Amino acid sequence: MKNLMIVLMLNKIIKEMSKSDIHAVSSAKKFGGKATDYMEIHEMIDSSKAFCPDNRHRVLFHHSAGTYYIQKMFGIDFDEVEKVKEKYNLPDAFVEDILNLFKTNRLKGVHILNSDNKKIHVRDIAEQHILEDFRGKFIPTINDYINNLKLKNWMNNALGEINPEKTIDDNKHFKAVINID
Repeated sequence: MKNLMIVLMLNKIIKEMSKSDIHAVSSAKKFGGKATDYMEIHEMIDSSKAFCPDNRHRVLFHHSAGTYYIQKMFGIDFDEVEKVKEKYNLPDAFVEDILNLFKTNRLKGVHILNSDNKKIHVRDIAEQHILEDFRGKFIPTINDYINNLKLKNWMNNALGEINPEKTIDDNKHFKAVINID
């Protein structure tokens, strides 16, 4: 009975931490500021939930390289911002507008401008890369990878045994089966 109570308490904590806004509140408590300061980062980290409804979605960003990718997407070099601000004698409001523009670009920006001054869609570049890697035959989905990834206990918050036979294809709303002795 005691083990059951512990598992139920852990499930409640984990369920509460499964949403980006809860993670954002936690970040605000840890680092200061407002939860909205962190929401975009947590949304990106968990964005793979959109197509993988179980904990295997973590294969994209929930690892050491994932933290690096997130840093590259959202990090700003404020020392360099300050140098540019001083060099051009820019007012604080202008710098804030530029930083907000960066955020808008992450949300809406889909192009780069090449050296020929031509707008190129970033997805076209990424798709070209992947097609070249797969000899022009196809672009795999994340499910092509995940469906061949066995769900392990450590991926499931280490809460006991899971049913290894379940896959996304078996159950679109996969829920791990926790065995309690």
